Amino acid sequence: MIPRPGPKAKSCAIALLSALLIVGCASGSGKSKPGEAARILRDQRITRAQLEEASNAFADRYFTLMLSASERVMRDNKDINQCRIMNGLRLLGVSSMYDIATSPDTITQLVDQLVVVTLQNYFWVDSGRAQKIWGPRAQFLVENLRRAREDIWTIASRVFTDAQLEELDLSIATWWSRRGGTEFVAYVRFSEVSSVKGEALIERVRDGGGLLEPLDRATEQVENANLALDRSFFWAKRLPLFANWQIEALWYDMLIMPDTQRLLASVDTMSKAIEIVPERMKMLNGTITGAQDTARDLVDRIFHRVLVVLIVALSGVFIIMKWRASRKEAKS
Repeated sequence: MIPRPGPKAKSCAIALLSALLIVGCASGSGKSKPGEAARILRDQRITRAQLEEASNAFADRYFTLMLSASERVMRDNKDINQCRIMNGLRLLGVSSMYDIATSPDTITQLVDQLVVVTLQNYFWVDSGRAQKIWGPRAQFLVENLRRAREDIWTIASRVFTDAQLEELDLSIATWWSRRGGTEFVAYVRFSEVSSVKGEALIERVRDGGGLLEPLDRATEQVENANLALDRSFFWAKRLPLFANWQIEALWYDMLIMPDTQRLLASVDTMSKAIEIVPERMKMLNGTITGAQDTARDLVDRIFHRVLVVLIVALSGVFIIMKWRASRKEAKS
């Protein structure tokens, strides 16, 4: 018979097994890197095609946000200068975003979109400049620019690690603190913002140092050529959507010119004068009617007086002739 272990043996076995489990867990936790589990849960690897699609989708999303914000700001707004600035902002922003989306390099598209939207928020939202220009109407623009910033940083988190995102954010903030302040932030690109360190970061991501699937250097040029045609169609389809904004920009520029303002003032004066004409004509017609009535009364009075004089004169002539005839008869 096999002897059964006693209570003391069982206790020793359980204690030994517990110790081994604790040591194993401790050694396993030492091998894991901070944030690795979060990274695996957040995303695996994004392909270049997926990034291209995300970049194009964001450009369309940005267009929708700027269109809705600008329409709310400009609707029934009688301030020409406010409408002019808003139209210029949406025209520069949307044309720049589609220009970025049709650029040849997919990763550069993403970081350029990231730079533009972040700088726009710095200039218009964080500084309070939008509220100073448009007052309560600026709230629509502020909300939509913030949504655009959230969207593009969410896309970036699928490509860059947390540490890389912090590095990008620091590069943009540093450039803004040194050279920011211009309203033409829509045409600032990552190549202007980044340092040598920033360029190295992009190259590291290309080679698989981030969350992007490593690019095959041998086929990269061929893929760029294949995407060029698709990007040209992408741009051609969307250009008519905001082409009329350029015409509006020219129109607003003309409206604020001093000569145009004087001309509009003259036209306004003429319009008011034309509005007064009917009243003046009524007054003139009344005056003419009154003059006609007065003249008619005067003519009637003169006619009556002349008629009386003629009657009196004829009566006198008749009496004189009668008197002379009676004298001749008396003499004869």
